[in-house]
Amino acid sequence: MNFKELFNKAIQLHLSGNIPEALASYGQVLELNPTFVDALNNQGICLQALNRHDEALASYAQALELKPDYVDAYYNQGICLKALNRHDEALASYAQALKLQPDYGDALNNQGNCLQALNRHDEALASYAQALKLQPDYADAYWNLSLLQLLQGNYKEGWQNYEWRKKIAKKTKNGYSSLPKQQAWLGMQDLKDKNILISKEQGLGDYIQFCRYLPMIQELGGKIILDTPKSLRPLIDTLGIDKTYTDELEKVQFQYHCAIMSLPLAFKTKLGTIPNQGTYLFTPDDKKKYWQEKLGKKTTPRIGLVWSGNESHVNDLNRSLSLEQLKPWLDLPYEFHSLQIDYRKHDIKLLPTFSNLYCHEKDIEDFTDTAGLIESMDLIISVDTSVAHLAGAIGKKILILLPYASDFRWLVGRPDSPWYPTARLFRQPAIDNWESVVKEIKQLLLHL
Repeated sequence: MNFKELFNKAIQLHLSGNIPEALASYGQVLELNPTFVDALNNQGICLQALNRHDEALASYAQALELKPDYVDAYYNQGICLKALNRHDEALASYAQALKLQPDYGDALNNQGNCLQALNRHDEALASYAQALKLQPDYADAYWNLSLLQLLQGNYKEGWQNYEWRKKIAKKTKNGYSSLPKQQAWLGMQDLKDKNILISKEQGLGDYIQFCRYLPMIQELGGKIILDTPKSLRPLIDTLGIDKTYTDELEKVQFQYHCAIMSLPLAFKTKLGTIPNQGTYLFTPDDKKKYWQEKLGKKTTPRIGLVWSGNESHVNDLNRSLSLEQLKPWLDLPYEFHSLQIDYRKHDIKLLPTFSNLYCHEKDIEDFTDTAGLIESMDLIISVDTSVAHLAGAIGKKILILLPYASDFRWLVGRPDSPWYPTARLFRQPAIDNWESVVKEIKQLLLHL
């Protein structure tokens, strides 16, 4: 088999998602033809997919050394550098790609993402606008634009553009494509005595944040059908609404449907009209009693901690800390209780060294257990995870640690949240600077 046949085989493996075998095939191609720049570029993409970023960068660099005007290699190099939080270098790569190909819409979109990660919002807006001028139906650019608009509090345009996520989901054969478009509800039709399916999407924290709208659906007379994640159902039961759960959407009869994260658009939500009545989810009495008895009599302040989220989350590099970074807090004479159910390998080794840190993952069966444990604390400190949303939803005082460029729901620069009145936000002053945040919170804990 010659190198071109091997290359075509590698591409087919790559397109089918078999990244390790595709990588091996690209390697075979390069053994036969070490100067084949397309194989070097694609090898870099595979390496990056396997989180072997340094090797990927070396592959792109080799391709660019052989072909200095290789636009796609500059573009992919930019993606890799951004994944490593090397945003300035990523911007330089995108700039090179755009110098060679000014109408490269994907490079403009990703340049906007890089600028947004640096909180250079006006430049990011301009980059997205340029991408959309070139390609008016560019769903990814609209999606990223919406996240920035929502971050800035521009809810009128932001929620509307946020709908473009559905186009992306359809493109990837995921999410919304099975629901009939003509039955979509975004606030226009009368819901009285109509069955409306509110479909789940994205993460558990998103569901917890936006389920606050479900009582408003009931007030409009809608008969609510939910495909709520099973781990959340006992908690959603405490909303106090009439509803039906389903696990089989294809068998459900309904007149309308709405994705749960489209509810803010359906209710024309502005910053001043966010339904933030405080507590809207509640801990069952039996769970309160269980955790009170399990923890026993309190002799010192109790603080609940979440320092890392889902390791596979796209922004995990920026939103999670290591346990070692929390040492300044754990030196204090308080009880600390982990609200996590999963731990990183490096944290597991460190856990036994803190006699005042208690772990409860074996006793947490669902989110009502997490809620009961939260209720037993005097204060919650969490990174941006579902537990942070849960603490806010049940009205517990919580300090939320945010990266330099935060998620859209936390807005820009605010120490408070219009979504959760009991939350106080602590933001990194620079990328990857958790030390300043930890010090600031320690000063607060000293006076708890």
